[in-house]
Amino acid sequence: MRKSIIVATALLVGFLGMGPDARAQSRSDAQLLLTATLDEEVRAFLKQEVTAHVADIKSLNPPPDRVVGALTTGEFSWGTFMRTLGDYSAFASTNTIAGREVPQMIGKMAQIELSHGGKTWAQLYAAMALHSYGRDLNQNALWQSLSPEGKETYRSLLDPSRFYDAKTHTLIHLPENYFGVAARIAAIDYDLGLNKDRASLDDLLNRAAAQFTSGALFADDSLPTGRYDRYSNEYVRAIYDAAKLAGREDLVKAVSPSLKRQMALWWDLLSPDGYGYPWGRSLGAISYMDTMEIVGFLGAHPEFRPVPLQQLAPAYNAAWMWLRNDFNKDTHLLSIFAFGRGDYAYITKEREWQQTTTFLAKIIAAHKMFMRGMGSEGIEQFSLRPAFGNVARFEFFRDGPERKFGVWLVRQGGMQFALPLVTGPKAATSDYEPMPHGFPGLAVPVE
Repeated sequence: MRKSIIVATALLVGFLGMGPDARAQSRSDAQLLLTATLDEEVRAFLKQEVTAHVADIKSLNPPPDRVVGALTTGEFSWGTFMRTLGDYSAFASTNTIAGREVPQMIGKMAQIELSHGGKTWAQLYAAMALHSYGRDLNQNALWQSLSPEGKETYRSLLDPSRFYDAKTHTLIHLPENYFGVAARIAAIDYDLGLNKDRASLDDLLNRAAAQFTSGALFADDSLPTGRYDRYSNEYVRAIYDAAKLAGREDLVKAVSPSLKRQMALWWDLLSPDGYGYPWGRSLGAISYMDTMEIVGFLGAHPEFRPVPLQQLAPAYNAAWMWLRNDFNKDTHLLSIFAFGRGDYAYITKEREWQQTTTFLAKIIAAHKMFMRGMGSEGIEQFSLRPAFGNVARFEFFRDGPERKFGVWLVRQGGMQFALPLVTGPKAATSDYEPMPHGFPGLAVPVE
């Protein structure tokens, strides 16, 4: 009986997974979108929204509890906005937004984030903000805007030992994917000259890549339990980026088979509206952001593409359209807590602003890579609707002699489903069950 219920659930996911998009999609497959039109739309949106958020920050001493009405007191909040500002400054070739000097704002936010005990993503985003102004600190506008005390504050914020113990080679109470975060911070620190200890960098990179160098194609995020979801894809991209930046071609080669395999899985999971992984943590809007980030990454790295960029572009546009429609132009926020939405427990009201500015930062970075790839391949227009082939296979995440994990993938005409067989972090598997995607007022079951 239990097996029958699971299969029936999977079939329900399939029948409902593609229907809503078909109902909402009034354009024919033959209609095309100009690449330049999409570029103009994204750029106009980013200019308007980044400006709105900056303009609402009247002072950073003391920092406001709210920006555009949303709380700023959650994890990673100021570090995330540091990245947003740094990325946008480079993207728009400006150091001034809404009449404010951005480097000075970012420097003050570093002090705020450090005083709040900022770690992990806050540290990475602060590192990315600094890196966006150039690797030569003598010419780096952000670094040069800091006082000697401000430079020490920033340097302290970029120390991976805040959550990684180099002596034991372990993370401090964090899932495995945070090795990817630590690796990227360390690689940026070294590239900027903030850390000149090459041995410590290589030691951390080797530890961070250990699952992949040991032959795993998918990363277990809770060794040895068997927890697999979207973080596996994000993790391997982080290791690849860190290895590239650090000149570790051995690690680049080691993680490449995983990237190839994981991109093929992502493509086979993808829904026509741009939604990727339909199980696990951090779903909803993040899954659409994943699609834009992944297509941007594939735009820069054609060797990992499951299909040509011409086919990936409609998925990028579909995810962008969902996010753009989900964005409330009046509040300047994503509709994270709208009726019927489900969020993992760590997505609280305190992180509403952080999630929105994460969206802005991710889109800036993805769009730069996407447009560069489209330009280099001369793709001036593309279909509005993604085109997928049929799929019927089981993808193993772990296929050893003991416990086995994986996902059953089916896409046959109008039916699509993904049935994951993985382990959750708590009793039962409440946050890992499959769920019909696309029903109004119905979201993935979460904590």
